[in-house]
Amino acid sequence: MSKEEERYEYPKESEELLKKLEELANTMKDWERKPLVKVGRAIVELIKLPKRETSKRLEPERLALHIRLEDSFKGIFVVESGEFQDIVEALKTKIVTEVAKALDAINRKKRVIEYGL
Repeated sequence: MSKEEERYEYPKESEELLKKLEELANTMKDWERKPLVKVGRAIVELIKLPKRETSKRLEPERLALHIRLEDSFKGIFVVESGEFQDIVEALKTKIVTEVAKALDAINRKKRVIEYGL
C-alpha cells in the first residue's frame, strides 16, 4: 500500500464502491460517461479522462465527476474530493444565492419587441 493510500481510511461499506470504481476505470473508454444522478436540470456523471501529457508532467488516465446542465456537454470536471468541497461551499454562499435569485428576476422580465407594419 502506498503512503498516499495509507492516508485514507475507507469504511468497510466503501470497499465495494472502490472495487466497482476500479473496475470501471479499467473497462471504460476515454471520455465515456456514466450518469450518477440528475437533480432538476443538473446532471452529475462519472467520466473517464484520458492520459494527458504536458511539457511539465504526465497525468495518467483517471475517473472524475462531470457536473453539467442537461442541455449542455460543457461542465466542470472534479477529480479530487477537495475540489468538490470547494465547489459545494462556493455555491452555498450567501452572495451566490442572492445573485442567482436576482438573475431569475432580471431574466424573467418579458422583453417586448415591436415591429413596424
